[in-house]
Amino acid sequence: MLLVLPGVARPADPPPESRPVGLIVSADLGGGGQLGTGSAYDPPGIFELEVGVAYETFFGIAPQLSMVLGMAPGASFAIRPGLEWFLPETPFYLRAAVDASTQVGYLAWRWMLLGGGAAIRVNDVLGFLVEGDSGFPLSSGAGVPLIVRAGAFARF
Repeated sequence: MLLVLPGVARPADPPPESRPVGLIVSADLGGGGQLGTGSAYDPPGIFELEVGVAYETFFGIAPQLSMVLGMAPGASFAIRPGLEWFLPETPFYLRAAVDASTQVGYLAWRWMLLGGGAAIRVNDVLGFLVEGDSGFPLSSGAGVPLIVRAGAFARF
């Protein structure tokens, strides 16, 4: 009978439905520039609002889709499908994405973005992020992007 008591006193594991399922929603503001842009992509400054949804699957890999509202130069819209990899036991992650934008007047592939960032968690659900991206152009005249962003995220 005494051998059974420690098992009874142990708290129950939380139900599976109360744990985060891996859905990540983020919003951030960013800015930077495009080095070596052509006439269709002038002026080379960038200021944008990015909203993204990712789903962490296994080994810290999360497919991601972001929608971007470009506010400078001029107003534009972009989509960025990609992957994030959260480095185990650290606040850091790496990111790769392709960018299709309406900056030239129609939706066209603009960049292959490679970057990373740090995510600081406030609690199990909310946190803040800082990230940077660079990469290479996918269309002539797009230039090399240099973008730094900061924002917040929620995990569900």
